Amino acid sequence: MDRMSGSSGLATVSRGEPADETRNRPKAWLLSPYALPLHTLRLWVRCLLPMAIWFSVGELLRFGLTVAGSEFAHGPGREWRLAGVMFLFIVMVMATMIVTIGMLHSLRGALMEIRARRAEGTDEREPFVGGVGRAIVPFATVYLAWGWFVDDAREFADADMERYAEQYDRYQAALIMNALDGGGNARPPEPPDAGTNLVMDVRIALIFTVVAFALRYLVMLLYERRGGGTVLSFALAFCEITFTFYSLAVIVESSSAGKSWLAGRTVAQWWNDAWAQLEQAVPGWETVWGWVGEIRPHVMDVVVPTLIWLTLAILVFGPYSEDVRDVIKGTRLERVGTFVEERTHELTRRSAGHLTVRLGLDKWPPLLNALRFVARGGAPLFAMACLCHVALSVGAGYLERGAYYLIGTAHRQLEWEVYQIPVRFGVELLFMTLLLCLLAATFDLAAMRQRLNSSTSADSPVETSATLAVSASSSGTTP
Repeated sequence: MDRMSGSSGLATVSRGEPADETRNRPKAWLLSPYALPLHTLRLWVRCLLPMAIWFSVGELLRFGLTVAGSEFAHGPGREWRLAGVMFLFIVMVMATMIVTIGMLHSLRGALMEIRARRAEGTDEREPFVGGVGRAIVPFATVYLAWGWFVDDAREFADADMERYAEQYDRYQAALIMNALDGGGNARPPEPPDAGTNLVMDVRIALIFTVVAFALRYLVMLLYERRGGGTVLSFALAFCEITFTFYSLAVIVESSSAGKSWLAGRTVAQWWNDAWAQLEQAVPGWETVWGWVGEIRPHVMDVVVPTLIWLTLAILVFGPYSEDVRDVIKGTRLERVGTFVEERTHELTRRSAGHLTVRLGLDKWPPLLNALRFVARGGAPLFAMACLCHVALSVGAGYLERGAYYLIGTAHRQLEWEVYQIPVRFGVELLFMTLLLCLLAATFDLAAMRQRLNSSTSADSPVETSATLAVSASSSGTTP
C-alpha cells in the first residue's frame, strides 16, 4: 500500500501540475461544446449591467444622430446639406462600432481564457481606449467588406421617411386633384424628398470622395510610419469609412445610366446569349445550380454571419488575422504557399494582391481564420454556435410578436408607434447582449479546449514515464 501510494505521488509530481493550477482548472463538463448555452447564460448574468449601459448609450447616440440627419437634410441648399448628412451617418457608424467593441470588452474579465492568460502573465489588463484603437481598423474593414452598412443606411433613410411622411400624403393628394381637374395644363407636383437623405449629387459626392481619398492616403502613411496608435487608428478607420461611403454615393448615382448604356452594347447581348446556350448545352446544369440555390441561403444566412461575428470576437479577445498565410499555417498548403512566394516576382505578388482586393476576395481570410480557430475546439462547438445563433434570431422574432399580442390591437396608429419604442428596445437589448455573450462563450470554450489539448500533448512524454514508474513499482522491478 505504501509503495502504491508513493508511485501515485510520483505520477502526480511528474505531470508538472501545481496544486493551484489543478484546483483552478475548470470542470470537464463546463468545457463541453454542449455546455455552450449554459456558459452563455453565465456570462450574460455576470455582465448584463455593463453591456446594457453600453447598448443604451449606443441607441441614444444613434437616435440623436438619426434625428439630426433628418432635420439637417431639409432646407435651402439641399445638395450641400446632404454631404453633411452623410458625415453624420459616418459618425453614427463609428459610434456603433465603438459601442460594439465596448460591449465585447466588458466581457473580457469573465472569460476563463483571459483569466488563464492573466495567471500566466501573458495578458495585461488592456484599457478600453487601447482596445478600441487596436480593434477599430480591422472592425471597419470587416464592416465595409460584408456590407453591414446597408441595414444602417436603410434605418437612417426610413427614419427620415417616417418623420416627413406628410410629404407623401400631399403628393398623392396633388396627383388626385390633377387627375380630377383633367390634368391638361396642371403643373405636376413636386415629388417628395423624404427618405432620400443619403442620395447625393454626383458632382458634390465626387468632390468629397477626392478629399476623403487624399486624407485617407496621408493618414495611412502616418499610420504605417509610426506603427499605429490610438489616435491614428481612429483617424484611419474614419477616413476609410468616409472614402467608402462618399465613393458609394458616386457609384449609386452613376450606375443607373451605366447599366442602361451597358445593356445596349453588343458585348452584353453576346454574353447573355452565350450564357443561355451554355445552360442548355451542359447536362445537369439546372440540377446543380438548383442544389446550390437550396444550400446557399443556409450558408449565407447562418454559417457566414456566425463566422463574421466570431471574427469580431476574436478581434477583441484573441489573435485576429486577415493574412492568408495564417489561415494555412501548419497545413500542407503552407508549403505550396511558400513555394509560390519564392518562385514568383514581387510585382506579380503585388498585382495578385490588388486583384484579390478588387474582386472582393480579401474579406474571406478573416472568416477562414475564425473558422479554423473554432474548428480546433471541435466541430460540435461550431455547430452549437450556429444553432444558438439561429435560436436567438427566431426567438427574438417570437418575443416581439408576443409583446404585441399582449398589448392588443385596439389602439390608434400614434399609440402603436409609442408602444413600439420600448418593445423594440427591449427585444434588441436582449438579442444583442445574448448574441455577444454567445460569441464570447464560443471563443472561450474554443480557446480553453485548445489550451488543454496543447498542455496534454506537452505532458504526454512525462505521463508515459510516470506510467512506467507506477507499473514498475507495482511489480517490484526497476524500469
